[in-house]
Amino acid sequence: MEYPKNSIYHHFALSLVILSLFGCSSIAIESKKTSNEVLSINENFKIEGKFKLSFMDSKETGYFELDKYNNTISLTLGKSYLLPEEVLILDIRENLDLNKFALNQDYLNEIPSISIKHLLELCLGLKTFNNLNKELKVDFEFEELSKTPSKVIISNNKNIELTILIKVIWKN
Repeated sequence: MEYPKNSIYHHFALSLVILSLFGCSSIAIESKKTSNEVLSINENFKIEGKFKLSFMDSKETGYFELDKYNNTISLTLGKSYLLPEEVLILDIRENLDLNKFALNQDYLNEIPSISIKHLLELCLGLKTFNNLNKELKVDFEFEELSKTPSKVIISNNKNIELTILIKVIWKN
């Protein structure tokens, strides 16, 4: 019994389309995007966003990814996706020197350091920081009906301002 050539080509094309549709799809199982829920500082999560560091006339912009797993923090800072990134591995009890956000310049220690734990609490909207540190002033901007801030602005008296734009928080 012979099959006509058209039905073999039709069967092959249909199989190829079905295979490409289902074979190339991926489903994220491990992470889920949060929806207006405030995380605990003890949970594992990932924060992605952008930053802008302003100091007098100069501005430094870039992106960041902050991964928290148990008490270990992995902070990836980059200026552009085409340039090399800087990866910092820190403990939650350490302080973060905010000069690290100035990827190309050193502001001669004009920018104070901040506790990693307090920075995470600020990004999650769990705590205000003004009572903890007299040198720094912190402002928040929230999107409508959201408990987590979309923007955290950390500034001091020396015309230095670090703006953190939070794009997404993933809970692991």
